[in-house]
Amino acid sequence: MNRIFMLATVSVFTLILARPHNVSAQFPGEGKVLQTLKKERPFLFPKERVAMIKQAIAEDPVAARTWERVLAFADEVLTMPPSKYELRDGVRLLYVCKEALERIRALGLVFLITNEKPYADRAWAELEAVSNFKNWNPGHYLDVGEMTHAVGIGYDWLYDQWTPAQRGLLVKALDEKGMQPSLQRYSASQGWHTRNHNWNQVVNGGLVVGALAIADTKPEISASILNSAYKSIQLPMKAYEPDGATWEGPSYWDYGSRYNVHLLDAFETALGTDFGLSEVGAFKESGDYQIYLSGTDLQAFDFGDSGLGPLSAAQHMWMGRKFNIPRYSWFRYNALANGQNGDVLDLIWFDGSAKSYDIKQMPLDRAFGGNDVGSMRDTWTNGKGFVVGIEGGKNNALSHRHLDLGSFILEGAGIRWIIDSGRESAVYHRSQNGAESRWDFYRLRTEGHNTYVLNLDKDGGNQDRTGSARFVSFDSQPDKVEAVLDISKAYPLAKTLTRKFTLVRGKSFTITDMIDLTQSADLRSFFHTKAAVEISGDKRKAILKQGGGEMRMEITKPASAGFAVVPAKPGKASPQLDFQEQNEDMRKLMIQINPATKTEIEVVFTMLVEPVASIGDNHKSSMGKSPAGNFQFSRNAGQVMLYVPHSERLRVTLTDIQGREVASLVNSSGRGWYPVDLSGKVTGMYLLAIKGMGDQLAQPLVLH
Repeated sequence: MNRIFMLATVSVFTLILARPHNVSAQFPGEGKVLQTLKKERPFLFPKERVAMIKQAIAEDPVAARTWERVLAFADEVLTMPPSKYELRDGVRLLYVCKEALERIRALGLVFLITNEKPYADRAWAELEAVSNFKNWNPGHYLDVGEMTHAVGIGYDWLYDQWTPAQRGLLVKALDEKGMQPSLQRYSASQGWHTRNHNWNQVVNGGLVVGALAIADTKPEISASILNSAYKSIQLPMKAYEPDGATWEGPSYWDYGSRYNVHLLDAFETALGTDFGLSEVGAFKESGDYQIYLSGTDLQAFDFGDSGLGPLSAAQHMWMGRKFNIPRYSWFRYNALANGQNGDVLDLIWFDGSAKSYDIKQMPLDRAFGGNDVGSMRDTWTNGKGFVVGIEGGKNNALSHRHLDLGSFILEGAGIRWIIDSGRESAVYHRSQNGAESRWDFYRLRTEGHNTYVLNLDKDGGNQDRTGSARFVSFDSQPDKVEAVLDISKAYPLAKTLTRKFTLVRGKSFTITDMIDLTQSADLRSFFHTKAAVEISGDKRKAILKQGGGEMRMEITKPASAGFAVVPAKPGKASPQLDFQEQNEDMRKLMIQINPATKTEIEVVFTMLVEPVASIGDNHKSSMGKSPAGNFQFSRNAGQVMLYVPHSERLRVTLTDIQGREVASLVNSSGRGWYPVDLSGKVTGMYLLAIKGMGDQLAQPLVLH
């Protein structure tokens, strides 16, 4: 399907999309909200859901593998001591809250499925420990939301296992550490409850679960919490308008929408209705966001504070079933079938009905009109062709944004050639490291992205913190897609600064930038990469080499411009922080025009050599596509490197054709490139063995 919208028609386009979303949710009021409360426990886990999970485990290999992982984790928890109160970073109890939730949820589900008492006993040990904490750290209110959720499901799911005294302890903790401080927060004029981002969803979701868990024992305060949460949650749900995108990036979509679904699901299971909340805003449409903001192996286009990892989430299946949108359920099911690891929520919300959905039914390209991010691709076939992610929107939209308007991410033949510099973990610990601002960190500054920097050495070159970028046009045709992003408002010196992204399917990708400044400036365009780079003698071409593949970048305009390779480090006028990421594994290509006033810069990207060694679609385990997908060899500066495409810790070994182990990575620390010593054997056939991810695999890999 062809999709075109031009600037003149954007307002009509938005109104058409937004019209169905202005549903007015109807809440019956505090005095009546609990009239339909279920009479039997658990309130939050229907008995028929237990039967559905058992059936799925028996009949579906994806559900069965997920169950094995959950069971293994629950068995591991049996040997662990209960959680202890600790602010590990000096600020957050959140890490403990998340661990407690994972433990209680896994133990609870395994007990409901097996009826084996050791799991309930260990769940009680966890619940007793966290209920006796001095508080749930209201100074960082996400912690209260997560722990209220954990204790709420532990109390409700295993209600029949607890003595009256045990129930009393849990109700007291939920009331005093969760409900009462939250009522005070709801009465304040400012706070998480007045925001439209993930904090609102997480806290409200956790509080609704906790309130419904004790609604028969504490009806008044529970009803008050439900009433306040009902009003508050509509703010972030409306923030998805007009078409389902979030300002916080794809990984924060997971966090926020997961708790949004917890809230909706809790209302439905305990009260039989969500009071129309599921139709508020464009939440229903938001399941497409991660689908389009992902590339090879579903790796996130990690703009802003999003993490780099594979996308899809259990709530996709809940949303697919709830809204009758098969592609959502397929997206998660397919990810699990192809090696992603599931958890308790995948079983609770399991939907295998869309496993045969054909992704090729979906348009290849998408521009989200709400926050002006988009993507384009040659094909939906994993690891083939070009895939491009484009970042627009507003620099000051929400706290997880970077100063990165106009930046992009480029993949070709399954390799991410132009990368985002990544998430900066130290930004979350400014109270400890002493950084004054988010904008002190290289990875958040404009120079840390694939866009333009003006006067870097004079004042650091950051974009305007209130700047914005909007799609002027987005034209998707069968053989070509073209998008124009106006980033002029991000640069105080710009009369006009537009980026045109053109993908000629199966052939090339081109960026054409039109620049007109109010005064001359030092103009630099950056392209971050982890590839090895070779610059031609005339500096007009750059050959990028990575994973056995090669891609060419060529400057076609202006005639005077050339490439240089520079470190991915702060400029001399930028803050120099020794505790931030040092980016030793990346570099950036630079085009510099100094002085520049009015110019046109065009760069063409062309694949020259596709990777020589890749394990993917042609190698399947008993679970479908192998978790070994896209392990790759590469040579970098004479060193043999192995790419591990998975974030979890694995044991990876290499043997030669005689069966002799020649290299190993024991407990690789996650996705990335690792040096391997092949004992002088630099060519030939090797056997790649991977242990982890609930599977054990052995696949051939060729190094030429």
